[in-house]
Amino acid sequence: MFDKLKKKFIFINMSLLTLVFIVIFGSIYIFTTISMDRELEHELRGLIYNQKKPGLDMPMLSSSIIIELDSENNIAKVSTFMEVEEESLENTIYEIIKQEDKYGKIKLEGSSYGYLKDYSTKGIKIALMSRQPQMNVLNNLLKVFISIGSISLILLLLISIYLTNRTIKPIKETFEKQKQFIANASHELKTPLAIIKTNNSLVLSNKSATVESQGKWLNYINNQIERMSELLDEMLTLAKLDTNKELKEFSEFDFSKLVNNILLTFEAVIFENRIQLESNILKDIKLKGDKESIKRVVIILLDNAIKYTNKNGKINVDLVQEKNKIKLKVNNTGEGIKKEDLEKIFERFYRVDSSRARETGGYGLGLSIAKSIVESHNGKIYAESNIGKDTTFIIEFNS
Repeated sequence: MFDKLKKKFIFINMSLLTLVFIVIFGSIYIFTTISMDRELEHELRGLIYNQKKPGLDMPMLSSSIIIELDSENNIAKVSTFMEVEEESLENTIYEIIKQEDKYGKIKLEGSSYGYLKDYSTKGIKIALMSRQPQMNVLNNLLKVFISIGSISLILLLLISIYLTNRTIKPIKETFEKQKQFIANASHELKTPLAIIKTNNSLVLSNKSATVESQGKWLNYINNQIERMSELLDEMLTLAKLDTNKELKEFSEFDFSKLVNNILLTFEAVIFENRIQLESNILKDIKLKGDKESIKRVVIILLDNAIKYTNKNGKINVDLVQEKNKIKLKVNNTGEGIKKEDLEKIFERFYRVDSSRARETGGYGLGLSIAKSIVESHNGKIYAESNIGKDTTFIIEFNS
């Protein structure tokens, strides 16, 4: 699909460029031809009215002929430096006399000439001048245009291919990510649906059993419905973030207070998981943004840290302001993340360890949501890790 789109784009682009070249070069060629015709007519007038005479020192005039006819159209005088057959000259003169236009073009001995005739009481005076110099200039001009046009179109074709590839690449990547997102979402929904279907079949196969006796299967169904609801909620959030519909009006709020309040809500969970919590939250750090969305980012990072902290491990939360930057760091001890996975962990549905993710109930969307929210606030989120030691998620905002 994208190859066809690319070829179509290049074809349309090159067709338009070719048309532009033809119009520009064609216009120049036509204007040059008209200008040279005017110059030729001017030179012929000079010959007719004795302003100029044929001479060897001037190429155009040296290839000219002045013919004077008497009142009966007989040749009275011929002035030229050229050798011309009398019969050919007479035939040409006869053709010129027949023409209604005073100025025009005619063939003489296979060559093109411009002519001008003037009527007087004594007879007709005709001036002929070779168009060969004019035609040589036009032919050379045409060759230059073809050469320049061909080279330019080849260069523009290469540039067009390069720019087309660069233009289509992000569109293709977005399309592929969207396809992958749909495939992953379908896969994630397929598993709980299969569990619900299986347990539902078990319940229906024992219609005479009480609800209490089938509580185990019903709980499985309920758990999977909750998981599906959570997944759909996260997918809807991402869709809204992609269209900038999730964020509300930005306002300034106390970021320090927000982080401290979130840490208080997590204290019980951290204690239950036997994790040590240390924090360094500088007071009165203000941030302009959507408070609820930023709150969600902090919760995602803390929830992620708790899930992947090793037994009896430690979580460190730091909020500092360095010059014009506000930095939030969430560090947890644990297995760490491989270097090749650090960039990918923010991709949708990406899991460093899918089996472990299933155990913790994750879908691989939390960090994607966090990244979308941070970037919508013109911020930056990234991760640093030491294998077998710790992992740190860092958020930077402009203050």
